[in-house]
Amino acid sequence: MEEVAELGVWEAAGRMADALERGALEGLQALCDPGFWERAGATELGGVAAGAVTVTLLGTLPRRSLLDAQRRGGARTVIEQQWTAAPGGPLVEDERLFTLADRAEIEASGDPERIERMATKLAAQDAARRYAAALAARDVDAARAMWAPAFADAHGDELRPLVAAVADAELIAAVGPRTLVRVWYTGSDETVELLWRPEGGGWAIAGARTFRRPGAG
Repeated sequence: MEEVAELGVWEAAGRMADALERGALEGLQALCDPGFWERAGATELGGVAAGAVTVTLLGTLPRRSLLDAQRRGGARTVIEQQWTAAPGGPLVEDERLFTLADRAEIEASGDPERIERMATKLAAQDAARRYAAALAARDVDAARAMWAPAFADAHGDELRPLVAAVADAELIAAVGPRTLVRVWYTGSDETVELLWRPEGGGWAIAGARTFRRPGAG
């Protein structure tokens, strides 16, 4: 986590969360690289800020942060931001927005193009819900069955004891084949970004990265 400390990403992401919650567009712009703000930041962050009720900083990685924006009406947008060093402090240079799609609503639309376009996200969401249920049940075998072989070989020894220690887990958002699962342990939590790939007629975890508070884990 040293890179996070050096760049001050945790502190900057905290200011981003506060600006989103207050709807402070000038504050948001001040935390963004000008090119990114013009390209996407003003539209994306302005849209989230317009409806945000609470914004929680879930965790960081080197140069990345994860914000959970609860919006009016119960909707949720989780924002993964990539930061770059700047003389006045780190600035957001790119981001990805995660949400949950409603399978029943999409299928009921009868729009074949929309259904096809959303198929990967829906499949990844379904798989991630099953994985979150396995984690919450501390079912190591069920969780392991959803790891792609290469992922299991690389990370299985590390993950098996963690699965056995889970207190609860929940799918919170997705984009394409990537999902975010928030995991609680006794006295701590983390949010895992899972990359899903088709495997043996189903979907399996091919990659993962974990967002935590600095110094945790």
